[in-house]
Amino acid sequence: MVSWAGCRPSAKVAHHPKSSVERRNKIGFAVIAALTTSVGAVCAQPGTAAAMATPLEASATKYIEFRNDLSVIDTTVVDNPQAMRNAHLRLASHDPGLLSSGWVAYAALVAADTPAFVESIQRSIAKPKDKEAFLTRLRMDPRSVRELPGAQEAIDAVMAITAKDATKINAIGETFIDRAYSMQNVGWAKRKLPEGMSRVYEARDYASSRERMETPLLPATVAAGAIVPTLGATEPPWQPLWSDAEAEPQVNPRATPIIDRILVLAARYSVGDLNQPVVDGYAKSDQSRRCLNMAMLNFDQCMAATRTAYEEAFCIGEHGLNDVSSCLGWVAGAGDSDE
Repeated sequence: MVSWAGCRPSAKVAHHPKSSVERRNKIGFAVIAALTTSVGAVCAQPGTAAAMATPLEASATKYIEFRNDLSVIDTTVVDNPQAMRNAHLRLASHDPGLLSSGWVAYAALVAADTPAFVESIQRSIAKPKDKEAFLTRLRMDPRSVRELPGAQEAIDAVMAITAKDATKINAIGETFIDRAYSMQNVGWAKRKLPEGMSRVYEARDYASSRERMETPLLPATVAAGAIVPTLGATEPPWQPLWSDAEAEPQVNPRATPIIDRILVLAARYSVGDLNQPVVDGYAKSDQSRRCLNMAMLNFDQCMAATRTAYEEAFCIGEHGLNDVSSCLGWVAGAGDSDE
């Protein structure tokens, strides 16, 4: 078991309304019609930030990379075929399994960054014998972490960020669906494109060759024995307030097992009791993974059927973004609800 408590620096490091069903169906039916015809290094060793990061942070990077791609897509003016192609390539390059586990890992970092949860951990490990007892109980009865006084505050923080992120993803998706409707008479957007499957294969090639985001060394601090990731001092894609969307999370009883795993990861991160098998075992959401797999399949099939850029815009909005918002936001009752 590798302890990460001594690895972290003690100081901070610089580093619309929904589209109408009628117009959505108009474009969607066109696409359907086309389908029918066709363990990091030991801390004492020098190395990069990625080599010194915890396995939890490495997993979370997959979700942060997706966030970063969304920011690029959201701020890019889509006024030519290549801009549409770039949005497709970015969205299609994320592995569903890694994205779903990355979301759970990032949620755990958010929980570990919650002041009330941190204070509770600090009290639980105030003495060596207390820490030993805390870890033993956590391993024997993982759900006991819910009994910590700050657990609900950590859950609330995770739910709030999940709802805000899913709402932002959905809003970007609706923007693309709006474009699909408005660009039907725009010259470049209605021009015939190369055969659809060739663009799907191009996206797969891009996914295997693109430069991937490196895991940074978070500006974590250690206070009274508890590691705090200090996400607010990171680059924008890592910050809890990445999304400024207004969203009210809803309690979903089916999400209880995932929330439990998030809290366990947060607690074990806080006390420096993480290794790769623990992250592999807890940082997962089978429902999100299955949902994202289906979203990717639908995205590929939809893009394969397209013949124009405005049809591509529909596929990007409906399957590349809105479906994904549901897959990531269902825990908090957020994301695309037009099912």
